[in-house]
Amino acid sequence: MGSSVTFHDKVGHDRLAAAVEPMDGETALDLVSAAVLETIVAALDSREAEVELTLCGDPEMTRLNFDHMGEREPTDVLSFPLHEWTVERGHSHFADDDGGGFGPLVLGDVVIDLDQAVRQVAEGDWTVAEELVLLAVHGTLHLLGHDHDEADGEAAMRDIERQVMSVMHRRHRGVGWKPGSLFDRAGHAVGSGA
Repeated sequence: MGSSVTFHDKVGHDRLAAAVEPMDGETALDLVSAAVLETIVAALDSREAEVELTLCGDPEMTRLNFDHMGEREPTDVLSFPLHEWTVERGHSHFADDDGGGFGPLVLGDVVIDLDQAVRQVAEGDWTVAEELVLLAVHGTLHLLGHDHDEADGEAAMRDIERQVMSVMHRRHRGVGWKPGSLFDRAGHAVGSGA
């Protein structure tokens, strides 16, 4: 069966399509899904997993960010993991003997604020689709126990992000990725509120 991503669209197809032009909305969602699946492979090896991914706007993200982080403003991505993890050499392992049971492992939820992604794109020379990919990779790594609170954890997280983006650049050449990777923007992922 393989790993899977389930999308929850709280912004509407027309709004997503307008944000990712000239790419169409379905192509953008396929790209985001591929990024999540590639992140699972990079951090969990061959383990099958499921991720719930929600696209929302500022009002919902502001509420979620306040309810869960105590912040009174929107942020670009929030992750809600279902398991406790330890991370060793870039790979995630259960922190306890949970093991996840049988079948695909449900990792949790990633919520991305489309409005915030559009604002962040205005800061540089990349597309909303590329920003959504970046945020999906980053959020999925948070589901798997990666964090950027300390230098060592941040370095490990950035290494996997670069690895995933490199694979995405090779496998999806028609996207028109910008030179370098989105992770070459100094401090972007750390300073973006994720």
